[in-house]
Amino acid sequence: MPKHISALSASRRKFLKRAGLMIAMPAIVGRASVTTARAAFEGESLIAVSWSGNYEQVFRETIIDPFNAKYNTKAETVGGWDQIVSQIKAAPEDNPPFDVTVAEEYISSTGLAENLYVKTDRSKIPNLEAVYPWFYETRPDKAKDYGIPFGGGTCMLLLRKSLGIAPDTWGLLWDDRLAGKVTADSGAWWWTLSVPAVMNQASPGLDEMYDMSTAEPLFQQLDKLKVAKWFKDGAEQANLLNQGEADVAMSYSSDAYTFMNQSPGEYLASVPKEGVSAWADWYFKVRGTRHNDLADLFMNYLLDKETQDRFLAKSLIFMARKDVTVPEHWVGYPKSNEDYHRMFQIITMDGWDKINANYQAFDDRMKQTVAKTSG
Repeated sequence: MPKHISALSASRRKFLKRAGLMIAMPAIVGRASVTTARAAFEGESLIAVSWSGNYEQVFRETIIDPFNAKYNTKAETVGGWDQIVSQIKAAPEDNPPFDVTVAEEYISSTGLAENLYVKTDRSKIPNLEAVYPWFYETRPDKAKDYGIPFGGGTCMLLLRKSLGIAPDTWGLLWDDRLAGKVTADSGAWWWTLSVPAVMNQASPGLDEMYDMSTAEPLFQQLDKLKVAKWFKDGAEQANLLNQGEADVAMSYSSDAYTFMNQSPGEYLASVPKEGVSAWADWYFKVRGTRHNDLADLFMNYLLDKETQDRFLAKSLIFMARKDVTVPEHWVGYPKSNEDYHRMFQIITMDGWDKINANYQAFDDRMKQTVAKTSG
């Protein structure tokens, strides 16, 4: 897959690690109780793709393992990112490499354009009633009938706690007190470009970053950064921060949680007052799956309150349900649909189409920014 759709952090830059063969099972309908479902699905296989790295590990521990224990199934997860669509396309239509897959806006749009996903039967997913409307309000009409929202991730401001500075504004990346101690992503540059777009708020959402003419002032703002060094993946970001070369970073929710876990008390992570750019994690049933009914059961399980609570307890993502139990480490978690709109700005499917139509110009301009700001 082209580098411009590479992962948001080191863990998400990996290819699919493996893909299993599907096991044909007879379809059984009319599951009611857990006991009935357990008997109906006992021993049945299901493969679900989740994001590679730490997300995959948490997904296995908090979702796959409890699901198998509850229904006596043989569900498993494989980690993926940039080969999800190509692997489905390469497989026979009636024998896909997996049954359910995660997708953010780009992979959602690409897969839908190739007719790789199955429409969602909402009658099979009663837990959708507990989901924040924001997930559908930020979705184009062409996509609303497909998949189910699970949660989402964000850019985050990460700051060394010992500095005694509150991480409450993106403006700190340009603060003289932190000059030469800043790091940001030059690989997945669209997220870096989204920071001045979030701060600017001259257009709805992130619209100004989708066209080169309106994105130029955003690049000019990035040209003013005084960076220690740019990072291209999560490992480089970790080295810069942990070795003291950088004290503040434009980071990601997945990375920020790792830093906070591995170095307790060392860093502060926040959603600044201007809000953050974000992506939504949706799970889709893949065309041709031989485990259609089990996939529905699994997708509804993804939205169980207990499932969402378990995953949230080990992450800094935001969840789809309105009634999750917020862990102590997630300071400032949104409490309403209005909070979701205020705090999170999605790079939309239409936005991706516009960026990709002129990708090389964006990429070349970002290279200029990196050259100007690198000592």
